[in-house]
Amino acid sequence: MTPPAAAAPLPTLDHGPTGVWGEAARRLALLPLLAAYLAGPGWSILVSPAVPGTVRIVLLLLVAIAVVRPAWSPAVLIGVVPLLPVWPSLVPAVPPGVVHLVVATQAIPWMARRLLGQRGVRNSMASGWAVVVGVATVSLLVALTPEPWRGADLQHVGRLVRARVPSYIFEGDHLLESGALPTWTVLVDGLACALIVGWAATRATRERILRAAATAAILTALFGLWQARTGLGLQTAWLVFDAGILRINATYTDPNALAAFYALVGPVLAGLAMRSAGWRRASWSAGTGLVLMAMVMTAGRAGLASLAAGLLAMAMVALRAGLDEIDPVPLVRRHFRRAVRATAILLLVTLLGLITIGTLLNVRHEQQTTYLHTWLYTFNLRQPPEAIAKGRIAVWRVAIAMIGEHPLVGQGLGAAPRDFERLRAKLGIETLPHDAHLSPHNTYLLVTSELGLLGLAAFLLMMAAVVFGVRVPGNLVPRHVATWPVAGVVGGLVGYTLTMLTGDRILLREDVVVGTICAAVATLGAPPPPRAWRLVAGLVLLATIVSWPLRTGWIGTQAVMVTPPHEGLHADQVGSRGETYRWSTGDAVLYVPKNARRVRIPIRNLSPQIQRLDVTVDDRPADLQQLPSGPWIMLDYHLPPQPARGWHAIRLRVTPTWSAPGDARVLGVVIGEWGYQ
Repeated sequence: MTPPAAAAPLPTLDHGPTGVWGEAARRLALLPLLAAYLAGPGWSILVSPAVPGTVRIVLLLLVAIAVVRPAWSPAVLIGVVPLLPVWPSLVPAVPPGVVHLVVATQAIPWMARRLLGQRGVRNSMASGWAVVVGVATVSLLVALTPEPWRGADLQHVGRLVRARVPSYIFEGDHLLESGALPTWTVLVDGLACALIVGWAATRATRERILRAAATAAILTALFGLWQARTGLGLQTAWLVFDAGILRINATYTDPNALAAFYALVGPVLAGLAMRSAGWRRASWSAGTGLVLMAMVMTAGRAGLASLAAGLLAMAMVALRAGLDEIDPVPLVRRHFRRAVRATAILLLVTLLGLITIGTLLNVRHEQQTTYLHTWLYTFNLRQPPEAIAKGRIAVWRVAIAMIGEHPLVGQGLGAAPRDFERLRAKLGIETLPHDAHLSPHNTYLLVTSELGLLGLAAFLLMMAAVVFGVRVPGNLVPRHVATWPVAGVVGGLVGYTLTMLTGDRILLREDVVVGTICAAVATLGAPPPPRAWRLVAGLVLLATIVSWPLRTGWIGTQAVMVTPPHEGLHADQVGSRGETYRWSTGDAVLYVPKNARRVRIPIRNLSPQIQRLDVTVDDRPADLQQLPSGPWIMLDYHLPPQPARGWHAIRLRVTPTWSAPGDARVLGVVIGEWGYQ
């Protein structure tokens, strides 16, 4: 065997041709995204009192990095985001939406740069994810569109948005509500990350991003081992769900999400090890072993199986590219192919052994006391499939029922957890807990249940775009040492795709950020997708847009006048004496029946300053007051007969609004127990 030849330089990239109108359209499309980032996370970073001073300083430093060293942005995102999810539970002052804030620190400067004319190289992940975001955006617009009887009531839309922005960043669990807007921001963060990779990275610099991802995986593994000893940040719910073993979640909030992260980045670590030589290879190999150990301690069955599949996929890509033939170590050049075959055979023998022993011993979930027992009960064929799946089959039945109700367009973005209990009760499934707001535990079912078959088509188009981009010449260069990390990220994406069968990879923001960055890195330099892909994507988006007026009732139905729910109010609260009250936002509307003649509303200003209250009744000015801080004030109005609509509308506009310490909600005044005659 001759020694390996010197590696040829990587192919260079151009920015690709673009027309004036195409460039103008791309910049125009960025404007609403930039506006959304500025109005939500941007405002919060700068002035929100719910962001502690130390956190604000760190976020502003990240902004400075994006301005001074913009090429570092992808590495900053993928290196920092996996370390963040657990900290809001450890340090209550850290906002639950800290991942969103970190993405914004890089997205806002980069979008501004792009609007000023800076361009980068293409990646097909951005094109594919843009289709998913397009379908999701229409679903969001459906949720925000006024009912036909309201007409073009933009003030109503503004009240809906202001009720969620920017408080969704500071609320720990938005899944229990109709989470269209927060869920949309998760997907938009993914699009921003894919775009940033294309703007900031090239094939020559992408290894920096992969090294940052690998370093983050090693740090999470070290934290996980410390967590196993100290319990710091451990999600104790899994001590109940999986009694008998310890499931680490490290810096994540869910051990299965952590396992999916390792399935994605584990092959990248192995690829970096094979790409290196000497002590660097030893270091990356040790890091790979550390991550494998942490993966076992997550007890994530789908994650570990997906990691094994990803490593095999990486090895197959490497063999196809002839990377073993140029390795500096003679042992690798001689035996790598044989080692891959032997590993595949060993995995098959291990699988058969687990099936045999688990079935003969009839090992059950409640008997597990070691990580080995986890796999023995998994392959115990004497138990029902539902016991092996740990309740997921029942969850999938509920998700399929959701799809059956609205197969084409879905229940609506963010609606799956909200509607879960309704469908569970309808199906009479008693093996699942009542009042549980569960997700489908399958990414494809989650997409289809919320966005319908159109959303699933968009998601599959995204995956096809990734496959197309990976296969573009120059990404997997034969017999080039720099191909090893790319082969690793391709293997990681294979494993990540498999974890979608039993997990929701687009639900947690950190999953979306890491997944989109890795896919964008793997598809750098890809030209526009093929014409057939663009045609299908255009048809999917067109069908989604056409469905918008049909889903909102603006076409094909008659406007039905119903008394609407109150707007601009936060949830009910109970005072120390048992009285009920609600906080208003800066713009609230109370609705009363048309036969009411008088309404009495007690309000109170608890802000540290005088507030201005502007009241209208049925769109007519009724009152204008300066509210001092402290005392209750009774608003008492006689209502006009025969309102134009089937109800009276009392609108309360308060300025300035404020936020109480430790409360991120936008607050107006307190509204006590009010009534009408």
